[in-house]
Amino acid sequence: MRKSIVFAVNLIVLLGVSLLGVAFAQSSLVGVKAGDWIQYQVTETGNPASEYNITWARMNIINVQGEVITVNVVTAFGNGTLFPENSIHLNLATGAIGDGFFVPLNLTVGDQYRTEYEGVINMTGTKQIEAGGAQRTVLIGVTNESTYNWDRQTGIMVAATSNLPGCVMYTTTNQTNLWAPQTSSPQPQIFGINQTTFYALIIGVIAVVAVLVVASVLFIRRRKKPVS
Repeated sequence: MRKSIVFAVNLIVLLGVSLLGVAFAQSSLVGVKAGDWIQYQVTETGNPASEYNITWARMNIINVQGEVITVNVVTAFGNGTLFPENSIHLNLATGAIGDGFFVPLNLTVGDQYRTEYEGVINMTGTKQIEAGGAQRTVLIGVTNESTYNWDRQTGIMVAATSNLPGCVMYTTTNQTNLWAPQTSSPQPQIFGINQTTFYALIIGVIAVVAVLVVASVLFIRRRKKPVS
């Protein structure tokens, strides 16, 4: 009977570890959370068409669910027009990253990342740049049209140079709440819960279930014990 109890407890712990592994794998692609925001400064050289004559843009992250990031974006044009776009759903697993706004955190030099808009992006190197008031380590990605820099800790785009019809567009992150003032990077969310909190809840549930199983087995064993 004692071996059965040990086996049951070990099985529950193994199941819990497996669930934690799955949860980590599902959340390891995303480095932002609801409430984060990024503001971009945009300049152009040449003769940009009206749709490219952008001066700044701001992105507010309103929800993160697995690899899906929902954002609101406001774009400012050279003529003073503001163009809001709400509830844009980006998906790091499918490559739906808009204008290169995010990349998965697990990418490294030599990887290729297939996107819906830019096609295949080749990850060519890393470097240190200043972005949003801090020195950041970035991953460099190159396409036929653009060169991107993504922050290694959060996955957000911090700089991009794009060769567009009639102009070259330069985009840089000039403000964000992700690392100013010099804070640690936010943890990804799982089902809307902070990653650390989620793991703690899972471990707590596993511990409670293990205790209940052991108590039940001992209770049943005691009831079946013959009375002398």
